[in-house]
Amino acid sequence: MRKKAEMGIGTLIIFIAMILVAAIAAGVLIQTATTLQNKALLTGERSKSQVSTSIRPMLVYAEDGATGNNVEEFYLKLKLAPGSDPVKFEDMLLEFSLKNLSDDLTYGHSADGVCDLLNATEFGIEYLISGANQADDYLQRGDVVKLCFKSSRLVGEDESILITLIPKIGSPTTIETALPDIITEQRITIYP
Repeated sequence: MRKKAEMGIGTLIIFIAMILVAAIAAGVLIQTATTLQNKALLTGERSKSQVSTSIRPMLVYAEDGATGNNVEEFYLKLKLAPGSDPVKFEDMLLEFSLKNLSDDLTYGHSADGVCDLLNATEFGIEYLISGANQADDYLQRGDVVKLCFKSSRLVGEDESILITLIPKIGSPTTIETALPDIITEQRITIYP
């Protein structure tokens, strides 16, 4: 009888130890699964915003410089692409490229007549239509904005132009166009 009791206690101790080990292992597995799930959700959100966030150019025009057949000021009418997250202008870079020139411009101001205040290293924004949740310095759903900037040099007739809008999160938008062969008007539409 004594032998059976000793074997029963030993079996009970081993059984309790196995339950404790199984509980600890289950806790580690659950914690790992939760961590992986959170990382997967975060990665999915970031990937979605990278793929879906972009800016849609509707119109690009330039205005005649002081004299001659060249232009200096450029204007873009923009809105968000469908399904896009809001874009913060302060986190956006505008790259303006000509054959022998490349300028990187950062956000300067947001106001009416803002182009008169800018230098050749900044771009400005004027809200033409504000969406339901308008927030300054953001391009949100429903907004239509006029982006303006000045070239660091005069741009002549028949010159190729490359404008790239690079948001911090999302895909870049590239506009490749050229000025007309002959500039005869004050305002020249160059895209679309």
